[in-house]
Amino acid sequence: MRVDILQTGLEYDGFFRIERADLSFEKFSGEMSRAVRRFRYHRGDVAAVMIYDAGRDRVLLIRQFRYAVHARIGDGWVIECVAGIQEKGESIETVARREVLEETGLELAGLELLAEYFFSPGGCSDKVHLFLGTLEAPEQSLGVYGVAQEEEDIQACWVPLSQALEMARSGQIQDAKTLIGLHMLEGRLRRGESAG
Repeated sequence: MRVDILQTGLEYDGFFRIERADLSFEKFSGEMSRAVRRFRYHRGDVAAVMIYDAGRDRVLLIRQFRYAVHARIGDGWVIECVAGIQEKGESIETVARREVLEETGLELAGLELLAEYFFSPGGCSDKVHLFLGTLEAPEQSLGVYGVAQEEEDIQACWVPLSQALEMARSGQIQDAKTLIGLHMLEGRLRRGESAG
C-alpha cells in the first residue's frame, strides 16, 4: 500500500525522540486518505530475556523502580524479565548478553529468539526482541545489581515457573514483555518442546 510523506519534523530529541509526520496513505478502497498528522516515539529496540532453568523449573526475574509506573499507580517497583535498549552499532544478541550480566551478575550459555514485536504500534516504532536464555552457572548466588552511574538498583531472584505464572494471572506481574515471555515459555513446555 502507498504512503506519501508530505513533511516531517522533530518535536523532541532527548532520552527518546518524538517525530512528527504529515502524510496520506492508501485506504483499503484504493483511495488516498486526506493529509493527516502522526507522531512517532522512538527510543531504540529492546532485547528482553526470559531466563529459564529447566533443571529446577524456575525463571529469573528482576525487580526495579520505574517512575512512569509510580506516577500512574503510586508503587513503582516492577517485576520483569531482564531487558535493555540497543545502542548504536550493537547487535541485539550483544544487548541481551550485556543486560543479563549487568542486571543479574550472570553469563548466558544459550540464547534463542522467541518473538519480535512492536509493543505500542499506534505511536512507537521500537521493537522488542524477546529471547529465551539459559545460564552458564544457574546455581550462582544472586543479589542486587545494576549500572551505578545510571543509579540502577535491580534485585534479581529465582522464582518457580508455576509461581511466576500465578503472579502473571493475579496481576502481580504487569510488564508486557514478561507476561509474553512467561506465556510463550509455558506454551512451549506444554507442547513438550525444549526450553533450555
